[in-house]
Amino acid sequence: MRTIIRTVLGALGLALIPSISKAQGVEVAVFTGPAIATYKQTLTYSGGSPQVQLARLNVKDSPTLEADGGFAIGGALTLFLTNGFGIEGRIDSVDVDLQSFGGNYTLELGPAGSPVSSLPVTLGAGDTDLKRVRPMSLNLRVQSQGRVGIGLSGGVSYMNKLDAAANPTLTVANLSASFPVTLSATPVNPEETKHIGANGGITLQIKIAKGFAFVAEARGFAFKKSELKWEATAGGTLSATQKALLDNIIVQLERPSFTPGFWTARGGIAFRF
Repeated sequence: MRTIIRTVLGALGLALIPSISKAQGVEVAVFTGPAIATYKQTLTYSGGSPQVQLARLNVKDSPTLEADGGFAIGGALTLFLTNGFGIEGRIDSVDVDLQSFGGNYTLELGPAGSPVSSLPVTLGAGDTDLKRVRPMSLNLRVQSQGRVGIGLSGGVSYMNKLDAAANPTLTVANLSASFPVTLSATPVNPEETKHIGANGGITLQIKIAKGFAFVAEARGFAFKKSELKWEATAGGTLSATQKALLDNIIVQLERPSFTPGFWTARGGIAFRF
């Protein structure tokens, strides 16, 4: 994948050499501001509630995974081939984390409809700290002229491996008895570490001096989904019934499909020379 990208960028660079000498200017811009993550998934169970023999885990509230955006910075370099049209290269750095929110359950033991006992079970909440994601983008850009100008740009984005301090994790904690289980979401294909996507945004520029301008932009990024699978870890000894229920949970609980997408709303400055 890296070889292909380098080949494409190299070919593009060679094709642009004649145009660079005729360029109408180069603009450098830096941005900073908040990021809003777009991923949220409610995890359902296939085939209804997990059960085995005379034990059932009735689902009252399903668990969810949700991305939480943080602080974003970025920079852009635009080669203008005409006064209002150019090729833009960008690099962004965005703080995105994953949060899990617990579900509520009832563990019933005994015949359905008239259980011998009923125990409350919760699926605990937790955070997964992703290292900052750094998409690189190559865009086409149009920019209106004047003291106040509107710009549009969009193109292809590439993002390297998503690194996390820990895998997205859901912890099952029985309130009335010991049921120490942790579910971790891990990649289905560990080799699938690169993400190709797209970005698009709108920019407002207000010139404040010769060559300098204040910049405000809103931009969205979207990437291919990352397919995850569940792996279970028991923090203690499980009974045969609990082990069987756990196996059914892993099979029936919907797999997360994490989409590393986000929006940014940022301000900054630009200098064109």
